[in-house]
Amino acid sequence: MGLKKLFGGDKAHTREYDIDDLIVLERYSEAEARLKDKLKITPGDLHSHVKLAEVYTATGQDVWAVEEYIYAGEEYADDGFYEKAIALIAKAQKLAPSNASLAERVDRYEMLKRLEHSRTLAIEGLMQRRSESGDAPAASVLDAQQLWQDLAESQLFKRLPGDQLKRLLAAMLLIRPDAGEVLASPYSQQQELFLVARGQLESFIETRRGTVAVRSFGTGDILGEAVLLERRPWPAGLRAAQPSTLLKLTRDGLEEALSGNADPRGLLDALREQRHDRELAAAVDRLKA
Repeated sequence: MGLKKLFGGDKAHTREYDIDDLIVLERYSEAEARLKDKLKITPGDLHSHVKLAEVYTATGQDVWAVEEYIYAGEEYADDGFYEKAIALIAKAQKLAPSNASLAERVDRYEMLKRLEHSRTLAIEGLMQRRSESGDAPAASVLDAQQLWQDLAESQLFKRLPGDQLKRLLAAMLLIRPDAGEVLASPYSQQQELFLVARGQLESFIETRRGTVAVRSFGTGDILGEAVLLERRPWPAGLRAAQPSTLLKLTRDGLEEALSGNADPRGLLDALREQRHDRELAAAVDRLKA
């Protein structure tokens, strides 16, 4: 009686039920047929794929339901809707709890969600910083997006959460040295740290035989962490081996990044992690021996 009232009593047969009506009435075979017909015309209709998965679940066709949830979840993830994708795969996990690949998918979507969050905050940080002269933004929107693409896979960007990335990048200066431009002289006390976004840097020392190259550094490498954080002298000089794009952190910038920071040690440890300065100092000692 309740269903008759819901769908118009005896007059219900005078109209065609839609798919949702059929599911409520538990007329699953009709709903399944309608959904399949619909998907033949619009195969990318993710809402219909999810509805079909629900019908399969209700009729005990768990294998097919899992496939539909996976398909819809992957498509939503490709479009950046990670929360929706995770929710759909969670439904698939309830039907196939022993399927390890589903847990791996959830982990991947969670990672992509965090990465997207970090990307947004990193770009905000890059856009906040002014140029060295202070009269213009250090990075345009396109610059900021390109810098993210260049550095997204770097050790530093993977380690720091989005809020720390935003804080650090907002405190750094964007510079573009030409090939051959010296960034730091050997043994100087110039307290600056450099993060390579694009291009190549080269460390060097001066000997009686002339200038000797020690090591080269590329995208994602950090130089000057011991100089800036521990006030040590540069173990070798540093110059651009080719036109490069760098992010520079000065003493003032470091203080800005640490001021009010809920996890200052986490930020400092991330900047120290590569320890290129120590490796460079050891290489210089070997050359002098």
